Formats: sequence, structure tokens, C-alpha cells
Amino acid sequence: DGNTATTATTLEDEIFGSMSVGRGLLGGGPRTPLTPGETVLVKASGWAYAGGGRNIVRVDVTGNNGKSWQTAKITEGYNQPIRRAWAWVFWECEVPAIVCEDGVSVELACKGVDMAFNTQLESLGGMWNVRGLVNNSYYRVKHKVM
Repeated sequence: DGNTATTATTLEDEIFGSMSVGRGLLGGGPRTPLTPGETVLVKASGWAYAGGGRNIVRVDVTGNNGKSWQTAKITEGYNQPIRRAWAWVFWECEVPAIVCEDGVSVELACKGVDMAFNTQLESLGGMWNVRGLVNNSYYRVKHKVM
């Protein structure tokens, strides 16, 4: 009753030739004792890419599970020709983040936005497919800041 990872055959499936928006995230922050639930300022940086030559126009980062978003500064790759952006862009920002229960880490998430205003879904639940294509939900990382 439908494909699963063990029953699917990829030989009959169509190819996927154009990528959706993708991004990654790195973080760094204070190295002082932290209290769970407190808000700290964390430096974050990463990369973003959109397929089909579409330019990345914005990257948003959150440290409080999406209650607020910080727009990152695109530091490299912003000057690619319109509709001919074939390389990653690199970005950075400082974002307020809530300290996790372990007292030593924060969880950051980011989403890229391309020139057609495509972005990622919050989770992969609505986009799961047996081949794993276009799995481009928010990128999340639990980052140790202590």
C-alpha cells in the first residue's frame, strides 16, 4: 500500500533537476556560566543556496523557536548576477537565544529566502518522500555555548 524506503524503486521515478532553497548554520556564544531559560546573544553564521540560478535575498535566524527572527547580513555572494546565482551565499548575525535546560547550549534555526520568495517549511513532516528529495525544512542546531 504505497512506497516505503524498502519497497520503492528509484529507477522508474522522475529525476529532480532543480534544487529548493537550502542553508546551513554555525553558532558561537558566551563562555560564561548560564542559567536555563535566560536569553544570551549568540553569533551565528552559515551559508544558503537556491537552485535554478535564483538569488538568495534574505536569511532569517531564530534562537527562541520562531517567536522572533533576526535578519542576517549576507557577507559573500550577494553580488551574483540576477537569476544567475550558481554559488552559495555566506551570512552572519547576532541573535538572542534562550539557554536550554542543560544550561550550556542554545537551539538555533535558520531559513533562507530566494528571489521568488521560496523558503523552508518549519518541519519535514509535510514534505517527506521515499527518495528524500527536497528535504529543506528549517535547519536546526543545538549549539554548546559554554
